[in-house]
Amino acid sequence: MKMAKTGFNSIIRYNCFKKKRDKGIKKNIEPAATDNVRIKRGTTSLIKQYFVDYTANSNLHGLKYIGEKERTPVEKIFWLLMFTCCVVFCAYLIQKVWVKWNDSPVIVSFAETSTPVWQIPYPAVTLCPEIKTMQTVFNYTKYYHLEETNFTTEETHLFEDVSVACTFDLYLRMNGRNFSHGNETVENIKKVSPKIDDVIMGIKWKGVLYDEPILSPILTEEGYCYTFNTIDADQLLRTENLNTDYTYLELSNKSQTWTLENGYPPNTPLETYPHRGLGYGENAGLILLLLANKKNFDYLCSGPTQGFKILLHNPAEFPRLSQQYFRIPIAQDVVVAVKPKMMTTSEGLKPYDSTRRQCYFPNERYLKFFKVYTQTNCENECLTNFTYARCSCVHFGMPHGPEMKVCSLGKKTCMINARMELVTIEIQNNLEDAMHADDTIGEARRVATKCKCLPACTSVEYEAETSQADFNVEPLFRAFKYELDEETQG
Repeated sequence: MKMAKTGFNSIIRYNCFKKKRDKGIKKNIEPAATDNVRIKRGTTSLIKQYFVDYTANSNLHGLKYIGEKERTPVEKIFWLLMFTCCVVFCAYLIQKVWVKWNDSPVIVSFAETSTPVWQIPYPAVTLCPEIKTMQTVFNYTKYYHLEETNFTTEETHLFEDVSVACTFDLYLRMNGRNFSHGNETVENIKKVSPKIDDVIMGIKWKGVLYDEPILSPILTEEGYCYTFNTIDADQLLRTENLNTDYTYLELSNKSQTWTLENGYPPNTPLETYPHRGLGYGENAGLILLLLANKKNFDYLCSGPTQGFKILLHNPAEFPRLSQQYFRIPIAQDVVVAVKPKMMTTSEGLKPYDSTRRQCYFPNERYLKFFKVYTQTNCENECLTNFTYARCSCVHFGMPHGPEMKVCSLGKKTCMINARMELVTIEIQNNLEDAMHADDTIGEARRVATKCKCLPACTSVEYEAETSQADFNVEPLFRAFKYELDEETQG
């Protein structure tokens, strides 16, 4: 029995060996095809195994149900669709966030702590009388109705220069010289304009009454005006690039401690320049008692509205009365409540492009005529360059270079149109065709495209809220037993 058992075992081993050998023979017959099938099956199985392992161990909700073997095909398809929908929805939200960040990467937020009022400068106050020429010095209406043949050369030039400063252009004639000498024009306007004693009777600053004026003359588009708390000319203007025929702002030789970017240094004394804003109410501000003499009213030059124009602006900005102002009517007591708005930008935004953060840091934008970059100063310089490109001259009140001519009465219509064209130049559809037809328009457009007057990254603006009441000057003067000219109004 043992022998039989042993022989049986040997037969089994032989048969098994024979089968293996036969299989080896078959492999030798078709080795390439069999290897490709096995490699494909092995790769597919490997990917499937990885997918099952990943889904089983993933923390993503719903993804592990796709690879579980005990799940039905319906469940796997359901969870696959749900997971795909979630991925698509998240990608859509990410794309929206990306577009928003790419278009406006800067977030504007309110400061966590309020800024004390004494760290913000008191607004610069620019006062312009509606009277451009005193009738007692030069009767503009009289010369307007005279024939030009009755004028002397000096009277003709004076009339044309004053007409450029007049604000009522509805019925004024626009014929005259195209260009004038800047120094002659400014001298003529200065000669007929009201002096500061003619328009200001009393000044009170922070509760102290001043006997002498603390306002400085400044040359603007409105002619000669008077400004308070504007920084010195050598700190505001690049005098080396301006014409030397006349000055726009008189040098006051005041020591300036405040800058738009850094504000007041920590060790700055209480009384400094520009003046700080201290406290609230009229006793902490500026009080002006203004005068207007009926004998000097010229309705043909200034129109039917008499009184004064007031502009509140940043001390580092050159005033532009044609852009924004509020009026002080005759015989009215006007109280102005000022609310400053200060914007600062994080230093972390400096690496960003200025077009993306939508503002300029002080050293990023160079202005030829101004040392301090603000949006208003940039617009002033842009208007000067655009007007020169369009009219071959500029307004006498615009800061300009020595190579630029000064426009006279014959170019006033061109200057008015240039101001409007600069505003609407980006929305004029026919400008491309006009660019090839008129070289001056093409050059003006090239100047306008270079403006890009974005706000300054550090800026201070002032919102004004006015209230007014009747100012009964005659009873007041009688109470003080002062003599008042019947033609003088406050």
